Amino acid sequence: MDAVENRYGGLARDLVHNLLLLGHTKVSDLAEAYESNQKEAAYGKSNGHPTINGVNGHAKVHATTVGQLHNVLYRLLEAGVVEPVVENMLRSPSDIYNKLEKEILKESYGGSTKGTKQKEEVAGRIRDGLQALRSEGRDWKSKANKRPLNGEHTNGINGSTKRRRLSHGGGVVNGDHVYEDDGTRLDPDLVIRINHEKCTVVLRNLQLVELANTRIGKTTSQIYAQLLRHIEEKIPRCQLDPKVDDPDDISEGPSVSTMEIAAALSKSINVGTGIGKTLEKDKDKEKVQVKKGVKRNADEMEAGEAAHTNGEQKDANGNGAENDHDSEEDSDDPFADEPATKAVKRPTVTFQDKLPKSGGAEERENRMTQVKNHLQLLAEDEYKFIRKCGIRGVGEWTVDFARLVGFMREAELDQLLFENFGQSGRRLARMMRKLGKLDEKQLPNLALMKQKDVRTKLAEMQMAGVVDIQEVPKDSSRSNNARTIFLWYFDPDRVSAILLDKIYKAMSRLLQRLDVERRQAHGILELTERSDVRDQSPEEYLTGAQLNDLHDIERREQTLIGQVARLDELVGIFRDY
Repeated sequence: MDAVENRYGGLARDLVHNLLLLGHTKVSDLAEAYESNQKEAAYGKSNGHPTINGVNGHAKVHATTVGQLHNVLYRLLEAGVVEPVVENMLRSPSDIYNKLEKEILKESYGGSTKGTKQKEEVAGRIRDGLQALRSEGRDWKSKANKRPLNGEHTNGINGSTKRRRLSHGGGVVNGDHVYEDDGTRLDPDLVIRINHEKCTVVLRNLQLVELANTRIGKTTSQIYAQLLRHIEEKIPRCQLDPKVDDPDDISEGPSVSTMEIAAALSKSINVGTGIGKTLEKDKDKEKVQVKKGVKRNADEMEAGEAAHTNGEQKDANGNGAENDHDSEEDSDDPFADEPATKAVKRPTVTFQDKLPKSGGAEERENRMTQVKNHLQLLAEDEYKFIRKCGIRGVGEWTVDFARLVGFMREAELDQLLFENFGQSGRRLARMMRKLGKLDEKQLPNLALMKQKDVRTKLAEMQMAGVVDIQEVPKDSSRSNNARTIFLWYFDPDRVSAILLDKIYKAMSRLLQRLDVERRQAHGILELTERSDVRDQSPEEYLTGAQLNDLHDIERREQTLIGQVARLDELVGIFRDY
């Protein structure tokens, strides 16, 4: 909901919230509900107080009309966050698979297959049928009515007052999303729901942008976010379904060029920051200043030496000494031999120097070069956020999501190992992950630890299920430990499964604790949820002690829900992404 609000505004957030609660609904029912809410907000009163049209107390900034609702739904459908509902979505995947298999076997193979070749043919035809069912319902655009091409709106506003569209496709004015009725009307009988697979793609991209911001910088992460937005349009889901998708038919992932990123990037982003590089003009100025300073010092030294030599010659010949004594200023001045310093004239600054002309070809080329520098930073990082692809000489970039998510899992595992088993436990686990199975006799030398400490730490990690041991006998006799090799190993997949199970248990305990805290504070919560005071500020009807209790339970709720959200991010890293 937060990601949708940042991209499409508060109305889109409310729509997503309602769809999450309803599961699926018709466009006509949704529009009717919003229209009735608008009438109640405009004319109706609830116990003397106007109703708030929002979600969880968030009031809408703009009034919502049916046309604006259709416009936002169209944009959400186009982005893939919302999808049309078809009949096969209400059936289980196993039932659909079994139904297709029975139909294909009955029509073409007499009810059963013979040999491996026919089994492979049946599997291929089932895969084709599942892919056809997956693409069902994508013709919703053909049933939607758009505004006429002459630019006139249905509400009488001409096309010249259309909202300004940014690179992300949303209408924003002064940092606020603006919705308009542009004549878009969806099919009233269209049933829609949230596309959770596409939402997972959006959340994964947000995690990668945050990781790039942490490792490189804000400006580079903003450019990376724009790159991911381009690729996101061509990625329907994070993980492939082995029953539907054929790994052999899938080529290299989608790519985007440097020119497309630079053209779609918002002008408010200063791409010149975030890369520690001095401009060539500044370097030239510094060189000129250094040369001028050296030359001025040399001239002053030559003038001083010449004046000193002339003075000595005058004293030796008896000429000029009287003039020296008569000049009181020269005799008292210790720096009389040095020439007077001239006042430095400040350079004139014009508006042309402050505000260079923008929009030229040179500036666009310079901006593209800076964007390319940021992309190279992403490509050369240890995590390899992007990878260059395409024809040689064309700046196209793609993202290896599987490898990136693997890096994120390793980082989270290392952090959890460090918190639970210390630095030595993390070191042993990383060694076994990199080198594979290691003999117990080799570990002390490789880890630079005492053998006693190694055995103690390995036993502690084995009890937690992090590492395991394998016995390899040297001969048929297994009774002699001296004739047995003990190999310790670290299985990341097994540890990830154990960790995921513990995360689910921790989330369950946090939600139970949240329920207990709310039951203990039920008196104050019931008071704030009463219909006659729901739309008022708590300071207006609560005493000081009640207000302190309310703030205390809100702080506890915020802490517990924040922990659940953090654990949910770990679930995405270890399962969904």
